[in-house]
Amino acid sequence: MPTLGCLEKKYKMNKNELKSKLKKLGIEKNMKILLHVSLSKIGYLDNGPKTLIESIKELISPYGILVMPAFNSYGNYKPHLSIVNDYFKNQDDVICTNQIIARFAVWGSQKEKIASNIEYTEDSLSFEYGEKSTLARLYKNKGWSLFLGTDYSTCTILHLAENRASWPSKVIFTEEYKSSDGKVIPFHDVVYQDEDFNQIGSDFEKEFQNNITVFHSGKIGNAECKLINQKVFVDFAVNWMNKNRT
Repeated sequence: MPTLGCLEKKYKMNKNELKSKLKKLGIEKNMKILLHVSLSKIGYLDNGPKTLIESIKELISPYGILVMPAFNSYGNYKPHLSIVNDYFKNQDDVICTNQIIARFAVWGSQKEKIASNIEYTEDSLSFEYGEKSTLARLYKNKGWSLFLGTDYSTCTILHLAENRASWPSKVIFTEEYKSSDGKVIPFHDVVYQDEDFNQIGSDFEKEFQNNITVFHSGKIGNAECKLINQKVFVDFAVNWMNKNRT
């Protein structure tokens, strides 16, 4: 019967082996990382989520930051968090931001510098992935996006690019949030779309695949993995959206 994080016994790793592979991929001390992972794609990993998260923490210490999406349920939106996301956000040394939906779990000695919390006002509630977001703080602080077994459709940092880009059919919507004390607060946001995220990623790789200051790739177990410089990626994506979205 499959064990957590196990699809093929061919790849079986302990913590030291995983750390070696992550280091080979380009993970270094003090990196600020936004993690997207499908643990089942890696193969059998001793102690599953615990081993993965501890390995990354140890590699990026002492001043590194680890961030994962920790989406919140709101209205009809009921997100499904992976076992790794769920494990990570419930650790005692991790803080979670307080957005309506676009929440992030953040770990590290400088986590307060990256984690963006909001006041429940129209200005603060609006554009959750925009310039006041955790994503924008990662971008400004030399962040990296790490993909372990996931493709670009999971790439949250591209929502920052959507906030910055302008294309003819871009839609800004207005909605109302009802606070726990009954106050109704209007807020505004972009109608996000991820249908072209994989194409953006593919075109990005064609341009930067040989530039190790921007893009790293490799395989860990069964998983295709990537490590990407967020500033370069977001700037590329903004230009791509401006040119290609209609």
